Order: sequence, then C-alpha cells, then structure tokens
Amino acid sequence: MAERILDPAYLEAFRDELVNRLNLVTELTEKLQSGAELGVEPGFGLLDSSQQARADYATAHEETWNNLQKLRQDLYGAIVTLNDAMGLHMESEELNIAAFTVIDPES
Repeated sequence: MAERILDPAYLEAFRDELVNRLNLVTELTEKLQSGAELGVEPGFGLLDSSQQARADYATAHEETWNNLQKLRQDLYGAIVTLNDAMGLHMESEELNIAAFTVIDPES
C-alpha cells in the first residue's frame, strides 16, 4: 500500500509557482484597466456594423475581466490553503518532536 507523505519542500515550490501565476494574472488585469494598454477600445468606425462590433468587444472585454478576477481568487485561495497546510505540518512536526523528547529512555 502506498504511503501518504507530506513534503513541505514540494508544497513551498508549488506555492511559489502559484504566487508567480497570481502575479502574472494580476499584471494582465492591470493592462485591462481603463486607459491601460488593453483598456482602450479600438476605433470601430461609424458604420451600422460598427455598433455591433463595439458591443461584442465590450462583452468580450467584460468576460475576460471577470474570468481573470475569478482566476485571481482561485489562485489566492489555493495559496492560502497551502500556507495553512504547511503551518499545520510544522505544528504537527513540533508536537512529534516534543512527544519524542518527553519519552524517558529508562522506562
């Protein structure tokens, strides 16, 4: 039967990767803010079809923004969960060490 072992070094590396991805998503959302690189609506012209193109663009921009915000929330939640897991692991290791040192070798 396989053993379940918690590897804190792996958790830290995974958390660091999630933090890097969170930073990337944050940078992308900043580019989508009004007036930023991707936050400016392109010129669609004055044709009737331009109005539909403008509406489609606004919808796509809003959906992209919402999806990036949800992804940021998910990444942040995963980071918090990993931090909690690493904290619990450290607490349990400290308890194991404390219990091990309390044992009297002469008994």
